[in-house]
Amino acid sequence: MAVASLVLGIAGVLLGLVPLFFWVGGLLAATGLGLGIGALVRASNGAPRKTMSIIGTVLGVLGLGASVGGFFLTAYVVGRASDSIERSVEREQRELDELYPEDGAWPSQSASPSPSQVPGLDTALPFGESFTYEDGVKVSLSGLKKYKPETLYGQEKVKNAVQMTVTITNGSTKPHEVVYAVPNVRDDKGMTAKLLFDGTVPKMISGTILPGASASGIVAFEVPEGTKSVSADISAGTLLDDVQYSGPIG
Repeated sequence: MAVASLVLGIAGVLLGLVPLFFWVGGLLAATGLGLGIGALVRASNGAPRKTMSIIGTVLGVLGLGASVGGFFLTAYVVGRASDSIERSVEREQRELDELYPEDGAWPSQSASPSPSQVPGLDTALPFGESFTYEDGVKVSLSGLKKYKPETLYGQEKVKNAVQMTVTITNGSTKPHEVVYAVPNVRDDKGMTAKLLFDGTVPKMISGTILPGASASGIVAFEVPEGTKSVSADISAGTLLDDVQYSGPIG
């Protein structure tokens, strides 16, 4: 039982962090935890491998925690993929509508639209500013600051990280649905930053935001030592474009 709890605990930790397979890791970790507790009971009555039983039990607990993190990671991956597909479909539909208008008129060959830059869409906004979509929904990313882990696990594992606050305000007249609004973050060399899961962060925004209401969440990302600035993009909801941000770490 001690050996089985150790093996299942390790497998639970590894699979718990894999998107779409977090539930397998959770089942293995729960089984390993049960076997580890049983092995500890037997060890207290004189059976061998007490140390292995303790390790297997601890790994079972860690595996359950990893499966919770895997659930949020899966929701994030699926949400981002769904948003990306729907925005792509919408862009293609807009392009078709421009090429084939309902009145049957073809666009003039000589007409050339004047270029325009939209801050937040075509150019990056500074962190701390907000962007308002046409329907009145507003999104903002706060100024960056160093992340200081509160948990013992975070203090041991996190070397260098920054945190930001995501705020979405529904200025429209209808309820606004959000599926885990999490920014994509890159360091000053263009490398993708890792989203932190340490028990305290992330605090993601999800669910329904009523008209006139706001919702906020806190996220943190690991970046290399010496990073002075980062860039990020975030969408406030399904079918809404990504808003671009960039700026120094305060």
